[in-house]
Amino acid sequence: MVAVALTIFNGCQKDEHVLIDEQSQLAIKPDVYVENGYLAFKNMEAVDSVIQMLGKMTTIEKEIWETQMGFKSARAEFDKLFNEYDKLESYGAFLAFKERNKGKLKFNETDLTDCSIDYPFTTRYFIPVLNTKGVYKVGRTIIKYSLDNQIAILDGDINKLNNINESDVIQLKYGLIRNYITSIHNFPEDNPNGDYTNPWHRKPNISDRKLKNELYFETYLYYFEDRWENNQWVPYYENGLRVYLNQRGQKVSWGSWRDYSTEYGLKEIRFQVGSYPEVQDGRTHISAEVNPSINFNLHKEFVITNNPNVPYLTLPANVYFVAQTSFRGFGFNSTDFYPIENPENYTYTGGYTYPSSGWGW
Repeated sequence: MVAVALTIFNGCQKDEHVLIDEQSQLAIKPDVYVENGYLAFKNMEAVDSVIQMLGKMTTIEKEIWETQMGFKSARAEFDKLFNEYDKLESYGAFLAFKERNKGKLKFNETDLTDCSIDYPFTTRYFIPVLNTKGVYKVGRTIIKYSLDNQIAILDGDINKLNNINESDVIQLKYGLIRNYITSIHNFPEDNPNGDYTNPWHRKPNISDRKLKNELYFETYLYYFEDRWENNQWVPYYENGLRVYLNQRGQKVSWGSWRDYSTEYGLKEIRFQVGSYPEVQDGRTHISAEVNPSINFNLHKEFVITNNPNVPYLTLPANVYFVAQTSFRGFGFNSTDFYPIENPENYTYTGGYTYPSSGWGW
């Protein structure tokens, strides 16, 4: 059994773009290719690598890469819908849009003043590599996300994926291959306008923008590889977890809160997960323009096991995080950033302990 901790802190500067030559090299590597309309990866290491690479790209660069791969992503499909959504001129037009796309998107059904939209998948981390049906492949396992479920076909038989019944969904969701996401903290006590119960942060001098910062952890168990043992092939699995910060900004339009394309920023970052080494970074990290939100990936750990029935890795008791945060439209000069802290006495102390490589959104 092998235990590994990696820091995958995806924060790139505006001039740190992946070159087209690098994209071409990745496209022809055997650890990622297109199969039956979805991306297929050699293992989870290849998945992480591609997600990090895509996180550093502009929308145009992502489109070029997908064209070279011969692949249409959920992002491309979502961007078309988001462009339509962005042009809506009234709440009534939004309701008509919602009715047309209720099977394609996730809407906030609990707050009628929140007209946000989102990907219809039970994951945040893996969205960059999903096709329009929420599918990708790791090793020989095909994984499909929907609004309510995550299912997997262990032997990679695409015909099984196309003929799943409800009992199969339940078995797969809670069986061998699994994925789970939950919130750690959403920083209501750091709201700069003094509303210390509201995770949607407002500023006293800005009435038409709000920002939500939320720490998540996502656990998973996926097929890793077959190993030859005792004269037979034995499947091994990667059982892991990730910790990341999701940033989501909204603006007021036609009398309601709605998503929009914008840039996000963090600086003076410090965090520690469990007993792993503490990380600090004083630089300012600005994302590309994205919608509807962005993940700032902080921590990964995993074990490789041949037991598919092992329990989830558990989140360490302490997840410490502090940063200065903002987004375009919310004040984006250096003096406009404001602190979020978990716990409240955890502060940035000026250290620089980030890895020499591997940073990027």
